[in-house]
Amino acid sequence: MEARPPEPGEYITDAGWGRLLLTNDNGALRFSLESTTGQSMCSLQGTVHSTQGSAEDEAGATGCKVQFSPVAGGIDVTTPTPMECKTLCGYNSGFEAHYLRATTGCDRNAIARTRAMFQQHYDRKDYQAALFTLSPILTRCGQTLEWDEKGDMRNDLAITQYKTSQYTQCLETLHDYAEDAASPDDAVTDNWPPVLADRYLAIVRAARTNIGLCKKGLARQK
Repeated sequence: MEARPPEPGEYITDAGWGRLLLTNDNGALRFSLESTTGQSMCSLQGTVHSTQGSAEDEAGATGCKVQFSPVAGGIDVTTPTPMECKTLCGYNSGFEAHYLRATTGCDRNAIARTRAMFQQHYDRKDYQAALFTLSPILTRCGQTLEWDEKGDMRNDLAITQYKTSQYTQCLETLHDYAEDAASPDDAVTDNWPPVLADRYLAIVRAARTNIGLCKKGLARQK
C-alpha cells in the first residue's frame, strides 16, 4: 500500500525558523522549503512523489531527497541523503524538523496582511482598533513566529498599549526582553553571532524605550 502523500498547505516549525509550502501544480505536488539556522539559510524546491521529494537546481533533479511523513498536526521532514542536500543548502544549514500546519491566520501572507492593517490603524491613531488587530496574532501564532518577527510585533503591541494607557500590559508584553533592556548593548550581543546581533539589538533597544515609557506611565497612574 502506497504511503499517503502530504496535504498541500503551509507548514512552519516551532519558533518559525523553517517554512514548508506544498502546492498542486497541474496535478503534480511541489514543495518549497526555506530554513534559517544560525547564520545559514537553506532554500530547496522540487517535486513530491508519494512522500518523497526530489530537490531541483537550475539543471533539473538533484541527488537531494526530502522525506515528508504526515503526522498529527503536521509533517515530519527528514532526508535520507544529508550530504547531497548539504551540497545545495550549505554545510552549516539544516531543515530536518517537525513542521506544524499553519493555523488559520498564521501563514506568512495572513500575518503580513494583519500587520499592514495594524499599521494603518496605528497611523490613523485608532489605537484600540490597532490593538484588536494585532493582539490575537501573538496569542494564536506565537508558537510558529520567528524570533525577530515576534520581537517586532511585541514592540508594536507594547507601544500601542502605552498609547491606550495599558501600562501594566505593556510591561508584560515586553517581559522577555526586560533583562536585556536593562543591560549595556555590548552585554546584550555577547552570545549572538555577528550577523544576528544587530537585528536582536534593534529589538532590545526598541523594548528599552517602550519599557521606559510604560514605567513612567505607570508611575503617573499611581
